[in-house]
Amino acid sequence: MLEFRFSWDDTATDLMYLATGAGSISRVTEPRSFDLGYKSIGGTDGAISIERCKTTGGNYFTLTLQVPQIPLTDQTHRKDIERFMRAYFPATLKTLGCR
Repeated sequence: MLEFRFSWDDTATDLMYLATGAGSISRVTEPRSFDLGYKSIGGTDGAISIERCKTTGGNYFTLTLQVPQIPLTDQTHRKDIERFMRAYFPATLKTLGCR
């Protein structure tokens, strides 16, 4: 199962803060930056990306992907998560009219 969180903010959110914060909504285990063409981080069990997207909800769009069934020590899905975000995040931005 994939879990998504979509949010809009007036300012760009620090992705490492979201990934490592005490809350569970955007938490990503062992986050590392990856080059997606957008500010992005990926971990063993999810990813977060952000891009400027001016809407009535705010100026920045953030997408969090979490895959809770992946064991936190399982490193084998990092590339799959990154590959998914490479396709899904730009398509979501296009759907929202951001690009």
